[in-house]
Amino acid sequence: MKSAALAARVALGLLLISPWLNAQPNGHAPSMITVDVPFDFMVGHAMFPAGHYTVKPAGSRTFRLQATRGRASITFATGPISTPSPAGATRLIFLQENRHYQLRELWMNSAIGARIPGLQAEQLRTVGESRVEVPASCTACN
Repeated sequence: MKSAALAARVALGLLLISPWLNAQPNGHAPSMITVDVPFDFMVGHAMFPAGHYTVKPAGSRTFRLQATRGRASITFATGPISTPSPAGATRLIFLQENRHYQLRELWMNSAIGARIPGLQAEQLRTVGESRVEVPASCTACN
């Protein structure tokens, strides 16, 4: 009986504080990348059609890709990128692997980027695969 009451109190407490868990410091909105991808692509093993997408942080080192039309979405984990990008623009980087484009990097600006696990650009260059950068825009990424 006591454990059920305790569980209910914990659940209620989490429900009440959840709006603050996603809040950003100083009242800033969370960052969001918007992009028009002109080709079909994959994230992991999931295929997405060409179209307009948003990418939002979903947690520590995780992001959510969501189609602006339809229900296509996926949440995926990322790793850090150790080298800052020489280009400062917001963009998504796709690598062509086995005749499919795979999303591999997200860049909010020249200093903030995230890598999606898989073959890296250096490995793909040795086998003749290509890299495509798709320009994007970012809200609250500075």
